[in-house]
Amino acid sequence: MASRETAARPDERGYGDGWERLRRRTLRRDSHACTRCGADDRTLQAHHVVPRSAGGPDELENLLTLCRPCHGVIHQYNRSFDDVREDAPLFPDPDSPTPVARMRTPDDQICSRCGTEHDDATELVAWTDVPDAEGRSNADHLILCKPCAGLVLEHHPGCTWEELDGNHRFQRHELSQRRLEASVRPSAFGRSEVGFRREPRNWRERVIDDTPLRFLFNSKIVRGVGLVVVAYLTILVLAGAL
Repeated sequence: MASRETAARPDERGYGDGWERLRRRTLRRDSHACTRCGADDRTLQAHHVVPRSAGGPDELENLLTLCRPCHGVIHQYNRSFDDVREDAPLFPDPDSPTPVARMRTPDDQICSRCGTEHDDATELVAWTDVPDAEGRSNADHLILCKPCAGLVLEHHPGCTWEELDGNHRFQRHELSQRRLEASVRPSAFGRSEVGFRREPRNWRERVIDDTPLRFLFNSKIVRGVGLVVVAYLTILVLAGAL
């Protein structure tokens, strides 16, 4: 009987007579290791960078080797990977190709304090073993951008240097210096464990970023609408002048 891991392998979906040979060439080119995490002791599969459903060809240049858990990271909504997705590392390898250099879930690319999304995993760190309400550590983790990580490291007694992790080397003084880049106040949807306020340093931060005005002036939607209005008024003025 086939094991649970191999029973639903996407490589067995019948891509044609030449698929198995192409799959083996892909794995051989990638040294029989996952291009996202580097694992060479798991079931390896060939991943289409441009999906076949979008016209991606069955060609070596369109294929990358992934272990099954990391393949599940790329295919977030494919339920056949639900049993192994959590086995993938939280961070991609720093040298992984751009098409597969993703965090384990889409939410893991978003800072838990400021709500900023980062495509570059080297701008993020993980706070592991986050204390619960009673101060007891647990297996949960929070993702923080480097500026917010520096701020939390300074203010939260339960956040220690040893509990910060990433896919690259970073120094404590780097986080300390970048904490001044953190938003003055956390996002309205930020996690309470990291909801620290930073002292404003200039008039804009005091008048806008530290007051409810930030919801107006720092909103991409509001800025976009404002630009449209300004452009429209400019057109009206120019039309009237002509």
